[in-house]
Amino acid sequence: MKTDSILGQFWTGIAAYMKAFVVVRREKLRHWYLIIGLAAVGCMLLIRAVVDAGADWLELLFFAPIHGYIREVIVSRGGEDWEWVSTGVEGVVNGAMFFLGLWVQFKVAKFMVLLALSPLFAALAEVVGNRFSGRQLQNRGAKNWVWSICRGLKSALLLIVLEASIGGGLVVIFFVLPLIIPGVGVFTWWLFPILSGAVSVWFYGAALLDYVWEQERFDARESLQASWSGRGGALALGLPFYVVMAVPFVGWILGPLFGGMMGMVAAFRWNSMRTCSAVE
Repeated sequence: MKTDSILGQFWTGIAAYMKAFVVVRREKLRHWYLIIGLAAVGCMLLIRAVVDAGADWLELLFFAPIHGYIREVIVSRGGEDWEWVSTGVEGVVNGAMFFLGLWVQFKVAKFMVLLALSPLFAALAEVVGNRFSGRQLQNRGAKNWVWSICRGLKSALLLIVLEASIGGGLVVIFFVLPLIIPGVGVFTWWLFPILSGAVSVWFYGAALLDYVWEQERFDARESLQASWSGRGGALALGLPFYVVMAVPFVGWILGPLFGGMMGMVAAFRWNSMRTCSAVE
């Protein structure tokens, strides 16, 4: 890479991801597909249980009383002939709950996957990092492993808080502002998904690069700064993660495998390629 521009970083990241499959085969890391795949299944079962429990709790605490009140008002004023309106309201509520559950799984699942699988990803990062650096894999000791896991969780939480804050700001700007200034929505409502998607892609990539920076002993704040400096690479590495996580029904298993695992290997290769180019 002759340039460290954002575009140059991006194409280097794409090339690194394409080569990641070769690296996994060459370094005999294919057993990690099974390890991370099984962990992803367990993680998603947990996520679904949490989401279903939360939906039941919301329905019991909020939607059921509201629907009961609406039904009582409709029947008392319009009689039994108007009960079909109440049934329609119930259908709308159930549909809203269904799509809310899908949205929560799509937006929240990645955070839970990154947090729940962070010890596994940290162990794989140790192996991959040693392979790229040429070091022999050594036992870090319990103290260093605890530091690594705690630092990884802290960094993941920092990324989650930042993305949630930026996402909330985008919602306010692109959905609340048009209510105040009519006509602005013509421009903001189609721009929102583009910017929101780009933000998510970058945070996916930053989460992957964090494992690289952890090997260089960066703390969470330094990791964030390094990922922003290499934001072209972060976007390239985060793009496959974002795409596979969005695949209906199977994204929960494809994401950790072809987004998390392969993206992490690509992140180490991207950093190695960038370092070599800087030396030339």
